[in-house]
Amino acid sequence: MVMKMNVYLLVLCVMLCVSTSCENSSQGNDAMKHLAISNKIDSLINSYNLSQQFSGSVLVADDGKILINKAYGYLNLDAVKELDEQSVFEIASLSKQFTAMLIMMLREENKLAYDDKIEKHLPNIGYGDVTIRHLLTHTSGFSERQFFRWAGQNMDPSRIYTNEIILTYLDKEKPQLVFEPGSKWEYSNVGYFMLALIIERISGQDYVQFLNDRILEPLEMNNSGIFSQQHKGEQMENYAFGKVYNPKDSAFISSFGMAWSDSLYGGVGILSNTSDLFKWDQALYSERLLPQELLLDAFESHKFSKDSSSNYGFGWFVKEGHMINGINCGKRLDHYGLWPGYESSIVRYTDYKKTIIVLSNQSPSVKDDLVDEISGIIFSNK
Repeated sequence: MVMKMNVYLLVLCVMLCVSTSCENSSQGNDAMKHLAISNKIDSLINSYNLSQQFSGSVLVADDGKILINKAYGYLNLDAVKELDEQSVFEIASLSKQFTAMLIMMLREENKLAYDDKIEKHLPNIGYGDVTIRHLLTHTSGFSERQFFRWAGQNMDPSRIYTNEIILTYLDKEKPQLVFEPGSKWEYSNVGYFMLALIIERISGQDYVQFLNDRILEPLEMNNSGIFSQQHKGEQMENYAFGKVYNPKDSAFISSFGMAWSDSLYGGVGILSNTSDLFKWDQALYSERLLPQELLLDAFESHKFSKDSSSNYGFGWFVKEGHMINGINCGKRLDHYGLWPGYESSIVRYTDYKKTIIVLSNQSPSVKDDLVDEISGIIFSNK
């Protein structure tokens, strides 16, 4: 009996050793694979940086594990202080997904419905057929070109304007919608500026404070927020100053102060870095902000008919069965941002939990090429 017990224990020990060895071997293989992918991505970005086609930060993650989070280039034109992982950038239109989330939170609290007419929350505005859903999905018919043409002719660049200027514009100009609400898709920052106003009316809070209270602070996005031009320029140690290429002199020049709409929020306005945006990305896989069944509304394309959709949800471009180099990468959620001196992208391959975040403080940059090439790298061994 004792001999049988000893044999049993010996076999058990051998099995445990083999199991542990296999697990360690598997972990070692994964680590080696991740290192190889990280090195390949790093080499790619370095080549673009050395040729002055990219300056900024890049984060790539696979199933919650960061493969690379690295900065390339300098904080300013003086090329003295280098960018690092804490450097903050204007993320421009990536701000829309945060505005959409705040609207969704108010929906969860039954303080609004997606199909509410906007005049319910912005009285006397007119446009009685336009709903909150139309604003979220860029199907309202409000023309961005008309607004910015008017703004360029009527707004003083030396003054600071808030989202209330949208109401002034609609009241004075009474612009016609360029199509029947819900019938077409046309990208419009105007709609998201209006969503910020609706958030303020319903919540009773300033948009910036509501954003901080509901998203940035709970997710500990400590390097993210909305700040004035003066604050960014004079007080933010890690602020990445943008630069734009001037073909006349064949050189980059500072873009600081170029954007007169610096204090319009909802469609643009947020500053962040790759580390904070990764916290945001990961939170969207959880229920830290909203239950998953409610989050799905943001990740589904607006449908015009049974066979036609806009490929845009609530603050996200939506692509089903996205193909890269002949590989089906599943569902892709993404958005880009453009601002004088800045270009940004966030891409989420949600079926495989792969994430790419690119923030650049120069324009033009190669952010789109980077996203495509990095996607090809991380899916080459799928």
